[in-house]
Amino acid sequence: MDRLVHHELRAVVSVLAAAAVALTAVGLARGFSPPSEPGRLGLYAAAVVASIGVWTLLKATRIKWFSDVRDFEKAVRLDGTDPAPAAERFLRDRPFSPRMFVLYTLFAVPLALWEPWTAVICLWSALDWLGQAAVAAHWERRHGLLLWRGHVDGRPWELSVSRRPPTRTATGARPA
Repeated sequence: MDRLVHHELRAVVSVLAAAAVALTAVGLARGFSPPSEPGRLGLYAAAVVASIGVWTLLKATRIKWFSDVRDFEKAVRLDGTDPAPAAERFLRDRPFSPRMFVLYTLFAVPLALWEPWTAVICLWSALDWLGQAAVAAHWERRHGLLLWRGHVDGRPWELSVSRRPPTRTATGARPA
């Protein structure tokens, strides 16, 4: 099982790494020169950030075709299992998804060599996943639950929820 927030953050790291590889490939092939129209690049970046912001706000609502919150509320409740230790190992064990990195790199590098500005298309995906991680983390904190993916092996997209483990004290011991 994989915690949903960690899955989304792992995707962000992998896609940003693929974007860095694509930008490096473009720099090596065409030279590391500034864009010819920096104002246009800034306008594009502002449009991407604004559209992702609106999209993330729509996902945080309960509107039928946009909402992630509705999916979170339909998640299957896990009773009797303790997936919390898996959540604690995220940053040390698996902060990166090699499959996603390879997939995005195979997509981004040839596209960026053809047209250099397309290397930043990966940033669109990274910002979307970052927004989804923020929505999921906010929902988890608000409801005192943790969202998990992969409870059913054949359907990793199905979500499940479990109780949030009690917080630890300053010494690391669980409260009594």
